[in-house]
Amino acid sequence: VACNGYLEHLLPQVAARVLPINNFIAATRPLSDEEARGVIRDREAVSDSRFVINYYRLSADNRLLFGGGENYSRHFPTDIAGFVRPHMEKIYPQLAGIGIDYAWGGTLAITAKRMPYVTRLDPNLYAACGFSGQGVTIAPLAGQLVAEAVNGQMSRFDVFARLKTPAFPGGTLLRHPTMVLAMMWFALRDRMPF
Repeated sequence: VACNGYLEHLLPQVAARVLPINNFIAATRPLSDEEARGVIRDREAVSDSRFVINYYRLSADNRLLFGGGENYSRHFPTDIAGFVRPHMEKIYPQLAGIGIDYAWGGTLAITAKRMPYVTRLDPNLYAACGFSGQGVTIAPLAGQLVAEAVNGQMSRFDVFARLKTPAFPGGTLLRHPTMVLAMMWFALRDRMPF
């Protein structure tokens, strides 16, 4: 099962452990070499340590690709660039008002502990989801481990499957509102100066 943030009605026992959130990215106009050095000097990919993370890097053509802002509804903002811009400008005030050429979003799945949920549901049914924003790095590995397990090589799969992934509190009815309140709390805590 590889549905991540889209499996709410497919497998309730998996859906209880993952919640869909929407995440958004904006790409600025190409920066001059000087502007790019002022943003990320050595072109590293960056993510911060906040609970509701910001992440960013420079593209090959010197655009700042900035991921920031989440929402927990079933709807995307009508102006994704405008939604991401305040997060970007808080970190890079020198980019205030810069042109944003592209902006997009997607639905991903998080788990309560922000660790992936990898499990064997039945002898021939596996699930790997809830990558919590790290899917680009972790999902290919999880897919490889599921493929190995399907072929009878369980040892590496079992290591991932031992990660404890509790169900979100609240059951089917209250799981989503409870998560929204918790995420609002963590977002508020991210803004505190301590």
